[in-house]
Amino acid sequence: MFSRPKSFSILYGIQRSFLTIFYLVSVISVFWVLFYLLHEVLEVGGSVIIPVSIGYLVIVVLVYSLIQVISYIPANLAGSFDPVKNGIAEGSISSPSDISKALADFMCSFFSFSFFDVEYAMVQVQGNEPVTSGNLEIKDTGFNADELERFTLSHDKTTYFRKIETDSGFLHLYLIPMIFGDRRIGYIAVGTRKKLWKMFVQLLNEFENDYVDDQVIHILDRQKK
Repeated sequence: MFSRPKSFSILYGIQRSFLTIFYLVSVISVFWVLFYLLHEVLEVGGSVIIPVSIGYLVIVVLVYSLIQVISYIPANLAGSFDPVKNGIAEGSISSPSDISKALADFMCSFFSFSFFDVEYAMVQVQGNEPVTSGNLEIKDTGFNADELERFTLSHDKTTYFRKIETDSGFLHLYLIPMIFGDRRIGYIAVGTRKKLWKMFVQLLNEFENDYVDDQVIHILDRQKK
């Protein structure tokens, strides 16, 4: 985990605390209204109130987990990606294979949430062999880098590819084209256990556009010199 400046940590902690308090107050208020309607207005018994209450609590936990993910990613993505940018700046990441490995490892380590869990990543930088990360072995005999490259060339944004078989079950594979201006400079493939919601797919688009493409260009241009 990156080291966040102390002042930013305090503000971030306050923000998360306010968000949690607001959510808990809202949850309690809605539960009180729900209980009042069931018990006082509809006059139903415990056989209905108990399962409804349990179902409500399950929804509350799931929504809270989603809120935590949504609030965590924007506030921590830039800082967590800093080691990759710093490595490029200082020269420890200096080749296409280096940046491919760094990006693949980052995808699996950072995007590790209950609703957004990347378990497999493959990065291919223009003109170089793809590099993978993750502890899974691909069992899908029809899966190969050439197929991914052909598919990526026909898309400009993150796109669902298909399910692939691994030694621990199936993953949903998404392809993220790396594009800088009008230059196609490779792709990132990520495998997730669950299909991603549209907002997470869009986040992958923005991650590539805001963080990745310019760093890969630095490496490619440095190789030409």
